[in-house]
Order: sequence, then structure tokens, then C-alpha cells
Amino acid sequence: MRELQLKSVHSRVGKLLLGLFALCFLALPPSPAAAAQERVTILGGSIGGLWAIMTEGLAECMRRSMPGVNITTEPGKDGPNQVMVARNQVPFSLGHEALYVSAVEGRAPFRGKNPDLRSVMVLNPTMAAQIIIDERTGLTSLADIKEKKYPLRICVNREGTMMDEATIVILQAYGITYDDIISWGGRVHKIPGPEAMEMWDAGQMDAIVEVSQFPTSRFIEAHRKHKLRLMTITEDKIDEINEMLGTTSIVIPANTYPFQPEDVLTVNTKLVLYSNAKASANVVGGLLKSVVDNLDYLRNVHANLKGLTPQKMFDDLLVELHPAAAQFKEQVK
Repeated sequence: MRELQLKSVHSRVGKLLLGLFALCFLALPPSPAAAAQERVTILGGSIGGLWAIMTEGLAECMRRSMPGVNITTEPGKDGPNQVMVARNQVPFSLGHEALYVSAVEGRAPFRGKNPDLRSVMVLNPTMAAQIIIDERTGLTSLADIKEKKYPLRICVNREGTMMDEATIVILQAYGITYDDIISWGGRVHKIPGPEAMEMWDAGQMDAIVEVSQFPTSRFIEAHRKHKLRLMTITEDKIDEINEMLGTTSIVIPANTYPFQPEDVLTVNTKLVLYSNAKASANVVGGLLKSVVDNLDYLRNVHANLKGLTPQKMFDDLLVELHPAAAQFKEQVK
């Protein structure tokens, strides 16, 4: 009996010592390797889309040059991307510059100002609003929509995206609202572009607004099945639209598309990587260095990145640069 009692005491003492050892171990500071491991997320766009490809390209640059960083990419979209970065919930996101300017200033679709948003780098300076309409509608100008009270079935992408906001402002310049289109028997579809093209093939769509580099392969492919028209914004409306959207004018040269025999005037913004003013300077600077170190790789990730240079990464940005980006800019002048 006494032997059993001693074993029991020894067992309890052993467990107590193990417990104390575990507490002491947990209280120790992390090893240098663990402390160096930073977690970084880049928000992009829809799964499998252009932004997802670009964010994964940026992430791979960081993996190659910053082994101490645990880098992931996640799907996102204009609107929520800006809000999450403004709240410093994620360090990086892609977005259209005009919509980030709206977020900073607190204009629609945002409900308040977001002064902590900062630019990191330009990924593509050409993101043009492209308004594609099916020729079977008989519409030859944007003014025709109102004059004919045409029951247009149009895709404007998701609520609050650059495509949605650009469509609202462009139509408004011509005296048209979404409610008008619906009252005339039309539909405003707030779905991604690829889904819209499927509906077009099914005879359920007449028009789409895209904000992207040109030419967009999706529209070249669609032209093989449908007779399309690229609509121009008239000169008497362009300044008003630019002022409201925070965009600039751009001309899509004639024959950019096989269905576009003439120059088309429209508005343009940039595709930019953004961060929060409070984001780690080491991570922001490290990302930029990793991009420059792996520029040949990144240019081959997607055609939209072929013209990227260290100098073009900082051209004509409207939102203030992150301090680390401003410092890096001086180094690559």
C-alpha cells in the first residue's frame, strides 16, 4: 500500500513539474526565425480573374525575395477592398485609382472619408471604360438610349465597383438613370463580365460596361458570335464625366477591335496597388524591391504587366504614396 502511495505522489509531482516546464516554455520569447515570419495578404478580384492573376504574380515575387514572409492572396472586389485596407485589416489590395480617390474623399459609393489609404505602385496605367452594345438594338449613340427609351439589358458588374460607378455617371451625363432603364422594360444586371457574356450568348443581354486595358479578348471572342458596337462618349460630356469620376480622357484608336472602325473617346483610370499608412514600412519596401528584382518574371505573368518599369510604377498617382513607397521612388529615379 505504501509503495502505491509513493508511486501516486511521484506521478503527481511529475505532472506538476511537466506543467511548470510547459508554462515556462510558453512564456519564452519566440525564436528569431518565428519572429521574422510576417503574414501578408493581398486582396485581388474574382477567383481566376485578371486581378487574381496579378496578385499571385506579386505574391510570387515576394516569395522569391522575402523568404521570411508568409504571403497569401485572397479574392476581393472594388468597394470592400478599399474598406478593408482603410481599416488596416489587410496590408495590400488592388483597385481602380478613381474609386480609391472616392474612398479617400468619402464620395459615393463610400459613406465616409478614408484618409489613411496610400498608393504603393501602379500596375497598369490604362483602365479605360468600354461600353459595348449589340448592333441588333439599333442604338448608334448613348443619347439614343434616352431618345428611344430603349429597354436595355446591361451588365455593370457588382454593386459599387468601378464599372458600376462609371456607368451611373456616364448615363447620368446623358440624362439616364438605372430606374429609367427599368421603367422602359430593361434590366440592370450586377454580375461579373464572364457571366454576362454567357447571358449574351443566350440572348438575354444587350450591353456591358468594362473598365480594363484594351483590346479585351472577351469582346474579340464575343464578336465572332454577335455584331457589336463600341460606343463613344461625346466631347460635350467628357469633361463633366471626368470631373465626377476622377478620371482622365483617353482615345481607343480605330480598329483596336474588328468592330470599331473609328476612334472612340472614353474615360480612363489606373490599376494601382494600395496599402494603409500604418502598414509596415519593411513589408511595403520589401514588396517594391521584390517587384524590381523579379521584373522580368512579373512582365510575363500577364499582358497587362508587359510595360511595367521601375519608373512607371509611380507615375502620376492621385492618392498619396506610402512613406516606404515614396522613399523607394527616390531610389529608382
